[in-house]
Amino acid sequence: MVVRAGVVVTGTEVLTGRVADANGPWLAERLRLLGVDVGRIVVVGDRREDLAGAIRFLAADHALVITTGGLGPTADDLTAEVVAEVQGRSAHLDAALEEQITEVVASLHAQRGWGEPGRAAAVGVRKQAMVPEGAHVLAPVGTAPGLVVPPATGDGPRSWCCPVPRASCAPCGTTR
Repeated sequence: MVVRAGVVVTGTEVLTGRVADANGPWLAERLRLLGVDVGRIVVVGDRREDLAGAIRFLAADHALVITTGGLGPTADDLTAEVVAEVQGRSAHLDAALEEQITEVVASLHAQRGWGEPGRAAAVGVRKQAMVPEGAHVLAPVGTAPGLVVPPATGDGPRSWCCPVPRASCAPCGTTR
């Protein structure tokens, strides 16, 4: 049986053409090499309703929905939150993940000579450590963790959230 997947690429910068979508096609090719049939790639901006709509649209006829992007620390990074909602799951703070991301942020600040991370960095770290209940957390790429989120009811496709799939796609087991 061939698994059918849909891909959601998030980012207003991609939607408007300021940044070309290299992640969607790259991910589709990697999945093809693994025997996964990619039915659609949908590009959406950083709007909650558009992201939720795209995930629901793909969930209707795909066994797997993969998102790329939107897992960062900024307010417009909504993927984990929206996937949790669509999958019928609440979000919770993963304390171990928060500690891991805090260490990455501290290291980045030290390497760049920025001094100690402040309150804004801590807020961003906490945001990234909020994960859907029942999700499997994948090792962060930079500061953004990947997520595998099954539907709460057991009915419907799993969602895989990839932070930067061109650099590392844990669900696919590939790296660039």
